Amino acid sequence: MAAQVLWRDTGITPKIFILDARAVFPLGLWLFHWANWTAAIALAAITILYLMQRTGMSPMGCVRAMRVAFMGKRRETRNHEQKWRRRCRW
Repeated sequence: MAAQVLWRDTGITPKIFILDARAVFPLGLWLFHWANWTAAIALAAITILYLMQRTGMSPMGCVRAMRVAFMGKRRETRNHEQKWRRRCRW
């Protein structure tokens, strides 16, 4: 029975208190270089990661959403790619 339960919680994101464990990396930046500007960057990054967590998005999901917002909803297909390749001479 114990062998069936081992994999159950592997998909859950690790947390340190209420923060996502990925928020520790900016704190590590500050611990290796003690300066006011690195402390400000670390606090800003932790705040942004916390707000993303509160909305239910993962950091990679947020990057994908920003990419879609930047690139737009239009997607190129293979037909368009071949048409554009004929125009290029490389």
